[in-house]
Amino acid sequence: MSRVFTILVYLAGLAIAVRTISGFAIDLGVYRAGGQAVLDGAPVYQNELFAGLLFTYTPFAALIFVPLALMPMIAAQSLAALGNYALLTYSLWRSWEAVDKRKAVALTLLMAAPLLLTESVRLTHSIGQVNLALLALVLWDLLRDDSKHTKGIGVGIAAGIKLTPLFFVAYLVITRRFRAAATAMAGFAGTIALGFVFLPKDSLRFWFGGTFTDAARVFPNPAAVHNQSLRGMVLRAFGSSGLWIVLAAVVTIGTLALAAWASQRDEELLAVTLCGLCAATVSPWSWGHHWVWIVPLAVIAVRKSWWALAPLFVLTFPKLHALAAPDPSVTAPPVLTDSPAAFLLGNIYVIIFATAATFSVVYLMRTPPTRLDKPGDATYETLEPSAASTNRTHF
Repeated sequence: MSRVFTILVYLAGLAIAVRTISGFAIDLGVYRAGGQAVLDGAPVYQNELFAGLLFTYTPFAALIFVPLALMPMIAAQSLAALGNYALLTYSLWRSWEAVDKRKAVALTLLMAAPLLLTESVRLTHSIGQVNLALLALVLWDLLRDDSKHTKGIGVGIAAGIKLTPLFFVAYLVITRRFRAAATAMAGFAGTIALGFVFLPKDSLRFWFGGTFTDAARVFPNPAAVHNQSLRGMVLRAFGSSGLWIVLAAVVTIGTLALAAWASQRDEELLAVTLCGLCAATVSPWSWGHHWVWIVPLAVIAVRKSWWALAPLFVLTFPKLHALAAPDPSVTAPPVLTDSPAAFLLGNIYVIIFATAATFSVVYLMRTPPTRLDKPGDATYETLEPSAASTNRTHF
């Protein structure tokens, strides 16, 4: 009976995903328009391409979106909806594989549908976003064994599509995975080279014409409530860009140190997830759908019984979140303004990250190390799994 229930829950999520096929997938439209510009030999970055929106991704991204332009919109929407649900499933499964292989399949099937209720995952489906593809690519790459010579290539390719995955290169460096970091940068450089080969003018404009540093191309007002990043939160609260830069630097350094600590304790999923959440936090602009890193965070929360995160996840449900941060297409003002509830809902993703980071510190302080000394030291050794598991406690 439990297996039947599990499958039914998963199929309910699939039904929700299929429903998005008939919606207005605005970002998918931009992707297709970028691919069509490539086919037509038209400028990719000069003009608005779809529904008054500019193309904000890399030249390499425009190249890989060409196949979307070659198919009818309904076919592209079907591919995006079903593909994103498959990517959500894979990301959950890969996360569970890293922490509990025995329950990976069952818990993946149970969690996919509930996570579709969160804004970040739901919007990724409904507007045809690429976020889940980047999440799956990074998880596939970084949760592999360090002995894999190609480790880092997924990060490089992901960064070649959207720049924020470059954050993981810093993580690889701080955890002394220099070969993987070099592979990631080589993969990233390869995507840039492909852009210059096939789209030389657009590549010059993007990389040297100030295009990729112009956050106004995403949205003109960085203090808008739609900016679910630390910068947006600080600008709304204090109106100071200088303070944001200082705080972003502190958060970045602190998160990298925390991620390195987690990695040393063999908590690789936690380390990678913290980095993914931090990248969205310190980015100059983060839409709510950029926060798909709550998917592996949900796995960690269930695994470690961090149940205090559950109500915060619920506050990301679109109808609740929209009380303080309505859809940009809605002209009416938010229902909640200038109140603690408005602050909580309007900055919920940054608050989730801060809460997860705090829980991580407490958990790591209470968890004895599974390794002694540092890799490469003469006294380095690994505790027996039985000894390590005996001493572990969960926060």
